Amino acid sequence: MFWNKKNDSNPLGVPLGEVLLMLQATSIKASLKGNILTAQHEHYRIKIEVISPQSPESENGPMRAVVRLITELPRAVLSLFQGKEAEVTSDINAFAALGSLYTDRGNIFIGSRLTIYEAENSWRTLHLPLLVYTAIAGTEAILGGIRRSIQKEELPPVSDSKWVERDFKNVEDLLSRISVCSSGDMGFTAEFGLSEGAVSAVFGDQMTALFQLMADQPHPELGAGLFCILQMPHQLTDKNHLYQVCLKLNNMEMAIHDLPPHFGAWCPGRLGNNPAYISFLPNQLYRVSGIAVNVSVWAEARAQWANSALAALGVHI
Repeated sequence: MFWNKKNDSNPLGVPLGEVLLMLQATSIKASLKGNILTAQHEHYRIKIEVISPQSPESENGPMRAVVRLITELPRAVLSLFQGKEAEVTSDINAFAALGSLYTDRGNIFIGSRLTIYEAENSWRTLHLPLLVYTAIAGTEAILGGIRRSIQKEELPPVSDSKWVERDFKNVEDLLSRISVCSSGDMGFTAEFGLSEGAVSAVFGDQMTALFQLMADQPHPELGAGLFCILQMPHQLTDKNHLYQVCLKLNNMEMAIHDLPPHFGAWCPGRLGNNPAYISFLPNQLYRVSGIAVNVSVWAEARAQWANSALAALGVHI
């Protein structure tokens, strides 16, 4: 098939060659063969693969391709798990920024996923910079967070987040059409209804997911930026069950289906024993116009998907 040709830099119409050129301008040793771009860091390797969707037709229109970034973990990191994959991955995913720890056929990886639709025209403005920056720093966010936690390193001095009040107002202007939301100088908050008629917990509704953008929570490795968290209302009484559920959700996020872009991680939330999806946009991604709006739209779609996924896993509100 044409996308397996060695010199094809546009597998399935996805310009991997442009990703290659941008990575070659860094210290990363990048190479492209067929539908796979390999980014070799000093201590780990990231594979960026373009795959045909299992079912091209979807509610959001025909899908062109699914792009997955998969990191093979160093052996020293793999030794941390020692048969406690669900618990340890949940704890470590709390350091996630643009990808999550997940399992595949008994092995543990760090993964991110982007589903691209035929009608989209966002490659240069959104997809390319997001993929490149994730290939550069997405894995380091998790590995660096682990290192700082184990070594009890203090957080380095950070500058202010580039996201300010006007950015959060832009998000509010868009999402106010579909949710109860508000914004301020340091963030944005919304509630996504998960059933017909559900509006807000303020009115006693339990079927809402809480979404927040916060400019005052820097990442331990990446510094200042925008912290994003989607908290599902589902409560699990058993902590180990919560770990298992978070791991299964991260595994499901890597499927080549019609799903919102996966640049973050499921981990225990802040509302009790609830699952939450977190991601972090460093200041370097602020120049990507409208990225906070995109992440918020993806969060609303993810809340609906997660509600159904959790029900399939036997977890109900």
